[in-house]
Amino acid sequence: MHLTACAVVHLAVGILARTVLSTRPSAARLVTRISGAMMIAIGALLLAESLTG
Repeated sequence: MHLTACAVVHLAVGILARTVLSTRPSAARLVTRISGAMMIAIGALLLAESLTG
């Protein structure tokens, strides 16, 4: 049940994001930059954790 609920939520978020961001290219660029920066930060934190752990 939990897996189904997660799948439905992720599908809805994906559709909504595609709809909103396709009409606003500047927002799409901003979201891309923010998500890229967050992924780099998460990677750095995981690397630091594995090196110190």
